[in-house]
Amino acid sequence: MGWFGQPGNPGINEGLGRYLAHSTLRASVATSRWGALVIITSSLAGSWLVIFMAGGADSMVPHLYYVPILFAAARFGPVAALVVACIAGILAGPLTYVDVAQATTQDPARWLTRTGYFIGIGQLMAWLVGPSLIPITEEIRRLRKEREIRKGLANGEFFLQYQPVYSLADDSYPVVEALIRWQHPVQGHQSPAGFMATAEECHLIHEITDFVLDEACRQASQWRKLAWARNQTPWAVAVNISGRNLELPDLATRVRKTLERHDLPPELLHIEVTESALALENSAFQLRQLKKLGICLAIDDFGTGYSSLSYLNRFPADTLKIDRSLIATLSPDKSSQALARGMILLARSMGMTTVAEGIENGTQLKVGRALEFDYAQGYHLSRPMDAGDIPAFLLADELPPEQSEKRDRL
Repeated sequence: MGWFGQPGNPGINEGLGRYLAHSTLRASVATSRWGALVIITSSLAGSWLVIFMAGGADSMVPHLYYVPILFAAARFGPVAALVVACIAGILAGPLTYVDVAQATTQDPARWLTRTGYFIGIGQLMAWLVGPSLIPITEEIRRLRKEREIRKGLANGEFFLQYQPVYSLADDSYPVVEALIRWQHPVQGHQSPAGFMATAEECHLIHEITDFVLDEACRQASQWRKLAWARNQTPWAVAVNISGRNLELPDLATRVRKTLERHDLPPELLHIEVTESALALENSAFQLRQLKKLGICLAIDDFGTGYSSLSYLNRFPADTLKIDRSLIATLSPDKSSQALARGMILLARSMGMTTVAEGIENGTQLKVGRALEFDYAQGYHLSRPMDAGDIPAFLLADELPPEQSEKRDRL
């Protein structure tokens, strides 16, 4: 006998049953709200029409009404199942003759009993599938988002903005950080918080990182030529990579080819990884390979993970970026500065520079100067900008008056 009919393999049949049940439920949840309403409405109308054409309630048992009731229970839950069951009870009761030819009406006790069955079955279905609805709904949402991301990458909906990093030592902006954005055709402008988690789950993070790396290096190469033409020092571009990217065996090769493709010196590329990525098995090897290319490595969001001190000495990092959650607590009060001061001393002892992330006001900047951070970054200094706005901001002879005054105050 075939796989589906083996009496000696109940596990296979049980597994197949679970798979079919899950697939059916998943398909119902995946149906859009309006699509589900159309299915329910057409099923109710179709059930009534079939019974009417068959000659009435005595000619055909109205079991077809269970289809829209069960679908409503699986797609929308118990309230929708109750509403659809009541509508089905009315359609299958006072609106359906016992005998169409004789125009004989039904006995109320008969159709009320049937309505009770409709309601009971609908509520039972909603109760049974309830625990599965949340994970399946999340799965469907993730799959939809994955399709949207793929489509967005293919249609050029993703773009980069750049946020300058300010040097407290010489009042300049030597680095700009590339930040990916998504101009969603329906939802509009989206930050990475709206799509990066999904991208990591479905491995689209590799395509996104390739895009960011390529576009940032291309732009940095153009800025380098412009800076040289103006007798200015070229500024570097910083790119964030994910822990998933560190799993790629050819990561360093990809980075090297991108640098060569855009004729960008490796010292003008900074790569940032979060400290949580340092705990990954192959991260130390991957970062050493990247370091051999001559690029600058930074540990981002430092102070939010669990492996900060134990892993730091294993990695060839050049810069420590202190997380904004720690910078937000900085004030003239010495007690608020203790942790940041300790991190600065730690970084210096390991030959690393420090960046204060999330500088949102003048007080934080003043305290950052007093603590002797090397660099600072945040909305108080500059918001993320489009690539076309960067040269006017960074080239001293083209600074707008308001930006010149702001830099002088810093």
